[in-house]
Amino acid sequence: MIVFQTVKERCNNTCELCSSMEGLNFYTIPPSLNESVDNSLLVCSTCLNQIEGNVEMDPNHWRCLNDSMWSEQTAVQVVAWRMLSRMRAAGWPQELLDMMYLDEDTLAWA
Repeated sequence: MIVFQTVKERCNNTCELCSSMEGLNFYTIPPSLNESVDNSLLVCSTCLNQIEGNVEMDPNHWRCLNDSMWSEQTAVQVVAWRMLSRMRAAGWPQELLDMMYLDEDTLAWA
C-alpha cells in the first residue's frame, strides 16, 4: 500500500502517460514480479487497456507521449519507449524514439 500511495503522490493522482484524472490504475511493468516505486506507475483505463492489448491501439491517444517521454521517472520512460516502439510504423512515433535518450540499463529494461 505504501508503494501505491507514493506513486499517487508522485504524479498528483493523474495518469503518468496522458495526464487523465479518470479511471486510474496502478500498473507494474512486466516482467517485474514485485511492486516498487521504481517499476510501477499510475495509468488511466484508456492507457492500461491499450498497453495490455485489451483494445485496439489508438495512435492518436499516444501523442501524449511527446510530453511524458521526458519524465524523470524511469518507469514512465520505459512504458513510453515500449508504446512508441509498438507504433513506430505510423511514422511520428519513430521520430519521438529518435529524440528519446535512455541510458543502457533503462534501454535494456525497455
